Amino acid sequence: GEVADTALGKMLDKGRDSGKPRVQYLRNVNVQWGRIDADDLLSMELADAERERFEVLEGDLLVCEGGEIGRCAIWRGRPEYIAFQKALHRIRPSPVLNVRFLRYLLEHQANNGTLAAFATGSTIAHLPQQQLRRIPVPLPPSDEQHRIVEILEDHLSRLEAARTELDHA
Repeated sequence: GEVADTALGKMLDKGRDSGKPRVQYLRNVNVQWGRIDADDLLSMELADAERERFEVLEGDLLVCEGGEIGRCAIWRGRPEYIAFQKALHRIRPSPVLNVRFLRYLLEHQANNGTLAAFATGSTIAHLPQQQLRRIPVPLPPSDEQHRIVEILEDHLSRLEAARTELDHA
């Protein structure tokens, strides 16, 4: 909460249409590790007064609140408006936090069990917004965050190329 603005998405209204404008939105299922699948979008009613609050902007980090907590990806943007539903957190890092650094940090914390300590729920894990804001975020200088991400992505691309070669062989 100290290094980023966080928000939970729009709770879907159950019932029939009330005549408000409809917008496409992102769901938990659309957010995968490191990528957002926007091929299967649904629409919901959203009042004009709520559009800014629930808008997803290029560079926002979307994080799954339930199920596989912490699963996240950076929204790369599109020309049309898009919202997000309550099952997702939207994180807008401050200038001191690199969004790509935070994306990889959350994946690391999901894998090493750090996020599980912040989860609630006995059957399906959930990461409430108050708990999300309590997650420790180491904050190296901006240039160091950038170097960490560049090195990590270089190694990951080499691993992906090796996997492709193995599959081909």
